[in-house]
Amino acid sequence: MKKAIIVVSILLCILASSLIYFFYLKPVAKNKPLMAVPPSASIIFEIENPFEQWTNLTENSIWNYLKSDSYFKEIGEDMDELTSDMKSNENIWELVMNRPMVMSIHKTRTEDYDFLYVIDLQRATSLNFAKNYIKDFSDDIEKVYTRDFQQQEIIEIQFKDTPTRYYLYLYENLLSISSTHALIEESIAQLKRPIIIRDFDFIDVSEALKSHDLNMYINYKELPKYLSIWIENDELNHDLFKMLKYSGLSLKANDQKLSASGYASIEKNQKNLLTALMKAGQGECRIGTIVPDNASYYISLTFEDTKSFYKEMEALLENEEEGASYLESKQKIENYLNISIEDNFLNWIEEEIVLIQLNSNSDKNKVELAIAIRHEDFEEAQNQLNYIEEQIRKKTPVKFKGIQYKNHEIQFLSIKGFFKLLLGKAFSAIDKPYYTVMEDYVVFSNSPRTLGKIITAVQEKRTLDHTKEYAVFMENFQYEANLFIYLSSNELLSDAIRILDDKSWKELKIHEDYFRSFPMIGLQLGAEGDLLRHQIQMNYLNHEQITNWHALVNESIQYTEITEEKDKTDDEDLISVENILPEDFNSKSFIEYFENGEVKFEVSLKDGKKQGRYFQFDSLGNMIIKGRYKNDEKSGIWRFYDENGELIRKERF
Repeated sequence: MKKAIIVVSILLCILASSLIYFFYLKPVAKNKPLMAVPPSASIIFEIENPFEQWTNLTENSIWNYLKSDSYFKEIGEDMDELTSDMKSNENIWELVMNRPMVMSIHKTRTEDYDFLYVIDLQRATSLNFAKNYIKDFSDDIEKVYTRDFQQQEIIEIQFKDTPTRYYLYLYENLLSISSTHALIEESIAQLKRPIIIRDFDFIDVSEALKSHDLNMYINYKELPKYLSIWIENDELNHDLFKMLKYSGLSLKANDQKLSASGYASIEKNQKNLLTALMKAGQGECRIGTIVPDNASYYISLTFEDTKSFYKEMEALLENEEEGASYLESKQKIENYLNISIEDNFLNWIEEEIVLIQLNSNSDKNKVELAIAIRHEDFEEAQNQLNYIEEQIRKKTPVKFKGIQYKNHEIQFLSIKGFFKLLLGKAFSAIDKPYYTVMEDYVVFSNSPRTLGKIITAVQEKRTLDHTKEYAVFMENFQYEANLFIYLSSNELLSDAIRILDDKSWKELKIHEDYFRSFPMIGLQLGAEGDLLRHQIQMNYLNHEQITNWHALVNESIQYTEITEEKDKTDDEDLISVENILPEDFNSKSFIEYFENGEVKFEVSLKDGKKQGRYFQFDSLGNMIIKGRYKNDEKSGIWRFYDENGELIRKERF
C-alpha cells in the first residue's frame, strides 16, 4: 500500500507540473478510459468520482464489519492506511482522485493476476513536464526508465528493496498504470482499434446501464481464466459462462444492504435456459406461499406462456449432444403409456416452475429437494395426474395407491427421468417422484417426508410469505421476471455442516458469522428487449442485530414449546407417531432419533403405512411404550412403562 501512496503522489506531481500545459498548450481530448482497457480484462470497475466513492466505501458499516474477517484483513489494513493518509492530506488527494477512472482485472500468470488503472485527466497533456522529476520525488524510488513501444512512450519506475515496478503511459487525456508491463503493452497495442468499447454487445449493456454510481462490467469470455487461479478448471465448465457475453452492474451499498443491478448481453447464437425463458415472456414468483421458512434456497422459473417455454426448451434439448435420444425417449414414454406431455401435463401449468431445497436433518436424504409447479386449476391438475398414474399402473408393476397425510393425498409418479426429459439436467435430481396437490401448486419430491414438511409448514403458516422479513426483502425486486433465486445463509450453513467433509467445514466455519450477516440473498433475472435485466440484493445484519435476532427466535421457540407442553394430554405426550412420513414408501421401518442419538421411536411399515410392531423410548434409551399397528391404526394391547421398566398401564385398541 505504501507503493500505491507513492504512485498516487507521482500522479499528483504529474498533474501539478502540467497545469499550464493542460489549459494553455493543448486542446481538450475526450477519450473514454474504457478505450485503453484491453480485451483480456475479466472484470472492469468504472468509477465516476473515485475520491467520493472511496470515502463512501470506507465509512460504510458493512465494509467496516467485513474487514475484520481474516479473508479481508490484509486488504482492510492497506485501505485503512491509505484512508488515514487521505484524511491528513484531503485537499491534495481530492485533486488526484476526483477524476473518472477505470480499474480492470487481468490474469497475468498461471496463478496470478494484476490490475490496470486508466485515469481520465480530462485534458490532453504530456509527461515531459514531470518525468524528469519523478526520481527525486521519493527516497524509495531507485531508478526511472523510459522506452518506446509502438511509438508510445512508457515510463518505468523501480523501487528500492523490492522487485515491484510500475509502468505508466499517457495517451492524450488518458493516463494508464500497472505493475505488469505486458498489460501496458497490451493496452497500447489496441489503442487505435479498441476492442471492448467498440463491441456492440458491450455498447448495448453500457448504454442501458446509464448509471453514475460505481459500475462493474464482467467479460464472461475471460472470467473463467481469472477464476481458474482459485477454482479447478472442470468446475468452471459452467453453462453460465457460455450463455452470457457481458454484464454491466451498478453497485450500491448503505448500512443496511448491498445491491447490484444492471443488464447482460446473451450469446445470441446459443440456445440455453435463459433464452428459452426470455422468449416465453415473464411471470410472477408466488412460491413463497408454500416454501417453508427454513428453506435453504429456491430457484423459480417464471414465464407468460407455458407452451412457448416448453417449445423453446424442446429446441434447446434437441440441440444438445443427447438431442436424438431426447426425442426418442419422449416418444417412447408417450407411446408406451398412451399419454401426451403437452395435453396431460403442460395444459394445467401456470407461469411458474420451482426447484426447492429444504434444510434437512436427515442422514438418509442429505439434500431434500422438491419441484413445485403452479397449476391453473386444482381439479384439472389432479385429474390429469390421476390419468398419468392410472396409465402407469396398467403398464408397470407399481402397486402403491397413495396415502393421506394431514388431509393431503400423496401419490407416486413412477416415470424414470421425467423431469430431466421435461426441463433438462438441472432438474434431473428428482426422479420417480412422489407428489401432492396443494394450494396453487403440485409439489414433487423423491421423498414423501419432504412433501410432509411442506404440507405441515403451509398448515402451520410457517412459510416464507408469513415472515415480515421476506415480505420486506421481496419489495426490492420487480413484480415480474424470468428467474428468481432465493438463498438463506443460515439454512445453507446448517446444510453445510452435514454435507461438507471436516476439512472443508473447518475452513468455512472461520467465516461463519460473516455469512450469517447476510441472512437473505436474492437474484432476479428478466428480459428487457434483447438484454437480460438482473439484480442482486443482500440484506445486512450486524453482529449485535444477529445476536438479538437469535435470542428472539430462541425465546419464541421456547415459548411455543412451553405452550404446547401445557396443552398436551398424557397420551399425546407419550405417542408422537401419528403423522409420520418415511423417506421412501418402500421402507420396511421408520426410526426417529433424539438429538443425543438415542432412538425416539421405531415402527414397522408397509407401503408407507404403519403396519406391525411399535416401540417408543425416552432420551436415555429406556422403552416406555410397546404396541402394534394394523392398517395405519393402533391395534391390540398397548403397554406403557416408567423409566425403570415398570408397567404403568395397558390400553386395548
